[in-house]
Amino acid sequence: MRIVFRTLFGFVQLVAILLLGGTALAFTAAAVSPSLADIWSAKTTSAADVDLTILETTTTVYDKNGQLIAELRAEIDREYISLDQMSDQVKETVLAVEDANFYTHGGVNVTAIVRAGVTNLSAGGIEQGGSTITQQLVKLGVVGDEQVLERKLPEAAIAMRLEDKMTKDEILERYMNAAYFGGGAYGVQSAAELYFNKDARFLTYGESALLAGLISNPSLYDPVYRPTNAANRRNTALGRLVAEGFITQEEREELAAAPIPRYRQLEGEAFLDTYFVEEVRRSLLDDVRLGATPTDRFNTVYYGGLEVYTTFDPVAQSFAENAMNAELPENRLTIIGALLSMEPNSGAIRAMIGGPGFEKFEFNVSTQKGRPTGSSFKPFVLAAAFEQRGIVPSDQVLSTSPCEFENPNGFPNPYEAGDYGDARRTGTMTVQEHTLRSTNCGFLRLGQIAGLNNVVDTARAMGLRESNIEAVISLPLGPYDVTPLEMATAYGTLANEGISVQPYMIDRVTQRGDTLIQHVPERSRAISTQTARLVTDILEKNISCAAGRCTGRRARIEGRQAAGKTGTGQNNYDAWFVGYTPQVVTAVWIGGQDGQIRMKYDRNSEDYTRQDYINAFGEFADAGVTGGSIPAAIWGRFMNDFMVPLPVETFNEPDRTRSGKKLALVGETLDSVIVRVSPCGSEEAEVDIDDDGDVDSCLDLGGMNIPDEGCPALMEPRDTNGDGVVDRCVIRPPPTTTTEPPPTTVAPTTVAPTTVAPTTVAPTTATPTTTAAPTTTAAPTTAPPATTAAPTTTTAAP
Repeated sequence: MRIVFRTLFGFVQLVAILLLGGTALAFTAAAVSPSLADIWSAKTTSAADVDLTILETTTTVYDKNGQLIAELRAEIDREYISLDQMSDQVKETVLAVEDANFYTHGGVNVTAIVRAGVTNLSAGGIEQGGSTITQQLVKLGVVGDEQVLERKLPEAAIAMRLEDKMTKDEILERYMNAAYFGGGAYGVQSAAELYFNKDARFLTYGESALLAGLISNPSLYDPVYRPTNAANRRNTALGRLVAEGFITQEEREELAAAPIPRYRQLEGEAFLDTYFVEEVRRSLLDDVRLGATPTDRFNTVYYGGLEVYTTFDPVAQSFAENAMNAELPENRLTIIGALLSMEPNSGAIRAMIGGPGFEKFEFNVSTQKGRPTGSSFKPFVLAAAFEQRGIVPSDQVLSTSPCEFENPNGFPNPYEAGDYGDARRTGTMTVQEHTLRSTNCGFLRLGQIAGLNNVVDTARAMGLRESNIEAVISLPLGPYDVTPLEMATAYGTLANEGISVQPYMIDRVTQRGDTLIQHVPERSRAISTQTARLVTDILEKNISCAAGRCTGRRARIEGRQAAGKTGTGQNNYDAWFVGYTPQVVTAVWIGGQDGQIRMKYDRNSEDYTRQDYINAFGEFADAGVTGGSIPAAIWGRFMNDFMVPLPVETFNEPDRTRSGKKLALVGETLDSVIVRVSPCGSEEAEVDIDDDGDVDSCLDLGGMNIPDEGCPALMEPRDTNGDGVVDRCVIRPPPTTTTEPPPTTVAPTTVAPTTVAPTTVAPTTATPTTTAAPTTTAAPTTAPPATTAAPTTTTAAP
């Protein structure tokens, strides 16, 4: 009789839930009535046992060749413990946040369901649940997680049945061991180890508040990926503890001031031992095509039996790891490296290294944490100048260093900077030579001439869409944080001759034969073909050293063209090399894993020992770590390996440009000089044997014309002493025939005919001419004044 009475009473409760919650949600009786029989059956069938085993179908992840590389499974890191092995603080916090009336209700909470119904009605959809801990346990084990009324009815019925079969403590114990806390941690013990490296018996109120806040949405409140959200959610949980009388307001304020854990202590989901797979997992959990709510997506990803086909290339990944291990010093202290490589024409990401190892930190430098780019930002200044102002590589800009600029609404004012190594320069250089020397003062002027707002717009169009870059006067020197993923994307625009392609990792997702997701390329014109080719032509010389000077010689690829740029942050805190071939673009960064670590020995500093630095960086100890040292070496080693099976392709040459002219900011004065591109790369190397005003040969100024570098575009090699070694480069004969013999004063085999006019043999990027107008062209001064700027003195390395 007692059992029948409880059954009838429970049924009356459910009807009340339907009437109250159903009215609030405006559900019709027709939608409700078909489930009443199911409820009665669930309540009266004595043989209906409650199975709390999660029935899952594993999601599998495949590489670009269709080979299995990972499995995403939810039940991985779970350590079952009894209720008395959990601290009182964590039990009280979970109850305060999830179900404050747990010990007084009979499995369902009518008031909570009605309150949720009113909230959902106001929101026009399902926004809030009214589930008790008992109902949540049922949801995990039996009826799935669709947030619809048809689920709520049997869930509530089975929850009340569960309350008949188990004690409250047994239900709470099962729940505390079943709840998911993110990072692959199921249950409070695994979560305590993962985030705090301790047993659950020692959890405090502050730690428990973080964990309890994760239960409702582990992805949204993830402390590693979304620390601000996690802190806000933890503080809300602390507020619930105050409301329930467990702590005081003063204690809440003290606990809320504690830092959020930024690293996970243990490995998370099984097989997630690569950053690439972790990025795939995060992308799936954020994709609304796999579910409207985070919980829906979680269940689809972990229980849905998805087949995920990715762009991952295990061979490329192996080459990347080998290059990083080979080139980073063995005793590297706290210095780490990141690498991201992709196909520029498709956007397919092929390899990714995100730092010291996913299993240790689960933090991806390549995609999550931007760092200052230094001079590797300068190609965006070039692109803006060529695209927006019609500037050409042979245009000349003042090269005086140190330099000072008015910065009326920014800080500091005036803004001061200097070239790397405190080099002092006067006079002018062409835009191309400024790039190859990686000057700072020259590019600060060029950025203002191009227009700093134009530089920002161009960089964003090319791929820097997530980073918060602004039109400050120091922008050309790369003071803002940018991820390797964005840098690779933006340089890929150059490799694509001006077409920006969005990167991607997931090609398609299927489920039992149905395609749920299919990648569709996103392409857009960012800059013109000519602009992209002009920038590429200069950056190719920066690796090949074909113009005499370069900073990227360590990145050469045997038998192939490559283009790229070095970058070194302030005080050698960050070092970059970003480059590309027509088929592959790769970004490499090295720096401190915990922030600013000076990768340079300073003889005037008492807080950095020479021995520590030499142990960490070996041959680079005296010169400091720049983008042209370790990053370029990593890039070169990786690309030399990766490119072997690919066909040899070359860059398309740009169209011929106008003659160079002098560019200056308002208030600056240039000397009255003839502006042209030197066929030798610099005027110091030019030799005019017969004094007729034409360059006859080039001197070797320290590695300019060694055989493996070749001669500049207008020159050809000469072996004057017959020893098989190229001694110098001379002007290539003109394409037209002539019968005029060379002057008698020209040394045999080393001199081209003096009838060669420079204007007939100009490089494709600019027309060398001796008749350019000597007038000074005033360009726009600056973009609108910025509110912030880089440090007072900037001496970023190439």
